[in-house]
Amino acid sequence: MLLSRSYGAWLVLFLLISPAFIAPSMSQLDSPWAAKKRNMREKVRKMFYHAYENYMKHAFPHDELKPLTKSFTDSLSELGNLKLQHLPRNYNGSALTLIESLSSLVIMGNNTEFERAVTWLSENLTFNIDARINLFECNIRVLGGLISAHILATDSTNRLVQGCYKNQLLNLAEDLGRRFLPAFDTPTGLPYAWVNLKYGVMEDETPETSTSGCGSLILEMGALSRLTSDPRYESAALRALRKLWSMRSSLNLLGTTLDVTTGEWIEYSSGIGAGVDSFYEYLCKAYILFGKEDYWRMFHSAYLAVQKYFRHGPWYLLDHQMLHPTEKYYPLRPELAESTFYLYQATKDPWYIQVGESIVNSLNLYTKVKGGFASVRDVTTMQLEDHQHSFFLAETCKYLYLLFDDSFLVDRNYIFTTEGHPLPILSSWHERLPEAYIPTNWTYAKSEQQTRRASAMSRQVCPAIALRSGYGVQQVESACHIPDSRADHRCFSDEECGIDSSTCRRRSCSMAGYCGLWIQ
Repeated sequence: MLLSRSYGAWLVLFLLISPAFIAPSMSQLDSPWAAKKRNMREKVRKMFYHAYENYMKHAFPHDELKPLTKSFTDSLSELGNLKLQHLPRNYNGSALTLIESLSSLVIMGNNTEFERAVTWLSENLTFNIDARINLFECNIRVLGGLISAHILATDSTNRLVQGCYKNQLLNLAEDLGRRFLPAFDTPTGLPYAWVNLKYGVMEDETPETSTSGCGSLILEMGALSRLTSDPRYESAALRALRKLWSMRSSLNLLGTTLDVTTGEWIEYSSGIGAGVDSFYEYLCKAYILFGKEDYWRMFHSAYLAVQKYFRHGPWYLLDHQMLHPTEKYYPLRPELAESTFYLYQATKDPWYIQVGESIVNSLNLYTKVKGGFASVRDVTTMQLEDHQHSFFLAETCKYLYLLFDDSFLVDRNYIFTTEGHPLPILSSWHERLPEAYIPTNWTYAKSEQQTRRASAMSRQVCPAIALRSGYGVQQVESACHIPDSRADHRCFSDEECGIDSSTCRRRSCSMAGYCGLWIQ
């Protein structure tokens, strides 16, 4: 009997302390990729806070950090202003980097610092300043940052102390949006590229603007209208978008620069450029966010036109010895990190984790300095420049973090703006969502208990028609569909490519070795 009681006591004691011994052994059973992702996530977190804390220490409340000299620059009026014309005399910054960091703080789980930042902005930020700003840059960075942070501050997770937030960021966003509206007061509805936040458009303001400056405003201004029930912002952006769309060529292509007063192209070169691809990207995102079928038709036509241009246009061989002098500058831009994140979300191919690791290691090796992260003036010599752009915290660090830890996206559905600020996809914002088109490439991660929504890329099949019925969404493929020979769509000849399911056209093998609709 005594032995039995002694045995029972030892058994209870073992059960109490065994987790301490079992946990390490269980972690050893973890996927090696899971362990790598956790390690890389923490590296990115340290990168973000190294940049953020140095900004707060040496530059806040000015716009951006100069990491080499541990000083600041009030750069809001300099964005897009290559000739540095009409710079304000008494402008002392608008805490641009802090605004850009808000959603990143939330994604990394730092609600305390997020609340502190929201409180400071609510009490101190003003746009009643004599500063001439670039409409496109201020829209994506400041207006988008404020709108996204407002939505994050008011969602169901209650990130802020109860009662401390009373829509202050939305009020600031609405004030800024009102100051944008004079830029749209043109004969064509196309907005001026520049507007003074206090006095409106200058009398001698240049009428020249870019494609993105006219066609990439709809996400932020549309969201502002939905949040405030004031249609003026979306109406102004939509009028400009439709006017720009009416100016496309017979090939459905757009130019690069135009005159907002005459509605004529100033530069109508290839139709493919930084501003133009931003415009196409916004059309697709605007359709998903607002459900306007017009946006989808525009995007689809533009996408086909661009595909046609690249099919028949020249191909350029990229070689390090052929690098153009203007392409040697790397200001910590996010596009590679962003693309890697999206491709990993779509394919779950661990190779993209390795790509992300390489990006993180390179940034730390070449651009990290004691005072933050510096831009690279010349990638051939790795000469640094004294500038830490706000988008490094808004986008580069954010997309790298999400690559290794997408828990923020679990059971949520977001569109990331061109500046990386998340906006939720809400059914109440949709005017019409055609049942024949069910978007499948949203940035969305479900919990482990649920089936992950498959994207078109992860399914690795040609596009099919998605129909909604009483039994959910069903994929209906055409009878002509013949799959490619290989599941990864790699090929060496046209014979290894099948027939497209939605167009019944023969797919061909590209120079890069992938099957697709490359031939008209």
